[in-house]
Amino acid sequence: MKKNDILYLALVLLLIVGCVKDNSSEYHVVLNDVCIEGIEERYENVYVDHPLCIRPQVSTLHGTDLSHLDFYWITYNKGNYTHVDTLAHTKDLDIVVCLTPGEHYLKLKAFDRLTGIFYEKETVLNVVNDFTNGLLILAEEADEAILDFWVPGRNEVIRDLYGKLENGASLGRNPYKVYFTRYTSELASEVIIMCQDEEGGKILDNTTMAYKRDYTDLFFGMGKEGYVPQAYFRSSMREYLVDGGLVYDRAINSNPPSMQVRPAMSVASEEYEIAAEANFGDDSHSVSRMVLYDNRNQCFYTLYDITSAFLTTVRNTSGMKYVKGGYFDPDDVGMQCIYANIYSRSESEAREYAGVFVDDAGSRWLLRLGIGFWVEGASPNRYLKDLGKLKVDDPTFQNAQSYTCSAEFPGYMFYSEGSKIYVYSILGGLAWPVYDFDAASGGHYVVDHIEMERGGSRLWVSYRDLEQDSMAAGFAGLRIQTDGGLSMIEDIRHDNIADRIVDFESKY
Repeated sequence: MKKNDILYLALVLLLIVGCVKDNSSEYHVVLNDVCIEGIEERYENVYVDHPLCIRPQVSTLHGTDLSHLDFYWITYNKGNYTHVDTLAHTKDLDIVVCLTPGEHYLKLKAFDRLTGIFYEKETVLNVVNDFTNGLLILAEEADEAILDFWVPGRNEVIRDLYGKLENGASLGRNPYKVYFTRYTSELASEVIIMCQDEEGGKILDNTTMAYKRDYTDLFFGMGKEGYVPQAYFRSSMREYLVDGGLVYDRAINSNPPSMQVRPAMSVASEEYEIAAEANFGDDSHSVSRMVLYDNRNQCFYTLYDITSAFLTTVRNTSGMKYVKGGYFDPDDVGMQCIYANIYSRSESEAREYAGVFVDDAGSRWLLRLGIGFWVEGASPNRYLKDLGKLKVDDPTFQNAQSYTCSAEFPGYMFYSEGSKIYVYSILGGLAWPVYDFDAASGGHYVVDHIEMERGGSRLWVSYRDLEQDSMAAGFAGLRIQTDGGLSMIEDIRHDNIADRIVDFESKY
């Protein structure tokens, strides 16, 4: 191309450019900014199993059209940013709270599909501990163990507490017992769930009621095969776990207590079977030593020396005095024990116990004994004495499903037969009915389990409505009154909460 041609082309291009309006200062890309409002900086007193509703206001520069936004709510632990969980995929949060007590971060995230940008708003949920005081209820539903919790202040039942806190996880099958073990340290205190399903159950955190460890961890390193948890007896210096009839010592005279139990204790006969329902301790005022009953050899063992790994019969326990009453021989009772507990406690801490025993013919007897360890003013102050033995001929007593007694109502034993609750005068030898669920409710009921409230005046009762095909179990609290004679008034009741309720435990 000639030089003149090039100059001409350049002039033409300049003219063209000069005709184009420069509007760069007026043109820009509009970003679809998202504004999230209406979420508080903090939410206090958020309760487990209660509704939580948060309805934020969301707007964009294009107005109220939010069709291009995806929402989701997430939560995670405030302390260590763990346990991330997605609660909802909607703008509005409308859930039933299933978070462990404590502070949690809660965040609403909005994703703009047009720009690929995330927008978020964060707050703090303070989930309040609702499990400090109340009633642990171990139940069964669809062959699975379920832990419910009764909140006394609101008379509410939190259903399937463990499942809610652990994303539907199972406690196990064939529930058997629930125990609350309280120590001076809240971190060391725990809830033990026993399931007879070869896995043994779970141990839960005292504060949050969430998973802490497996029942099998109590036997870590022992090579134990098969687990049949049955009982957990406490004294002030030791705790004794009964599994498969054998007793395991857990040294707790330290804080926190030992994580494991010691190997199974031994007896002279080499084989034994501890009665799981025979509690010769004192749940409200811990005794310093422990007494156990062996259903296989049909004798009592007294643990005078807490450092020993051997169980010895009463007469063979050094330092323990047997006071002969002439009613039965504690070293050779000749019967099996199906229930025993404290029924009297004096100011000097002397204790008396009543037990239901069964002879070879299947007849039930009531045996009484006194147990003392370092009882002030008593001589001897370390003793076991037999106080009475009586065959109870009343057919309701002989056929009872469940028994209970407590030092809060000295001299009485309560039991259930059919739909009725009876009381038996331990010293008077008389039995009479005090409450009938059929008559009170106009239905057809059977009582499965009764248990005295710890340190209180209420009888906890689990029952089933035989006219219900599913979720037939419920529980009631019967207030015991002694003015003008002994009577019971139903002041708490919750129907249709499980297929079967097997055990109660007071949490305090």
